[in-house]
Amino acid sequence: MSDQEPASGIPPDAWPVPLDLPLYVSVERAARLAGIARDRMYEYVNSRADPIPQMRVGKGRTLIRTSAIPEYLKREETA
Repeated sequence: MSDQEPASGIPPDAWPVPLDLPLYVSVERAARLAGIARDRMYEYVNSRADPIPQMRVGKGRTLIRTSAIPEYLKREETA
């Protein structure tokens, strides 16, 4: 394995999020990254029809997959 290739074998240019961001973020941070209100992000989290990709950890803590934010918001756009 070369020195530039990460241990996972994923090339650096194919990584799903910028290296300065974690893979998952809190709902509040996801809202800030998306530039939307915290309450709106919670609506996306709690949507029954199309919830944003998320993971529940611990008691009542929800984390949003950072790479899912842009693709989800594109689906929420109205023409």
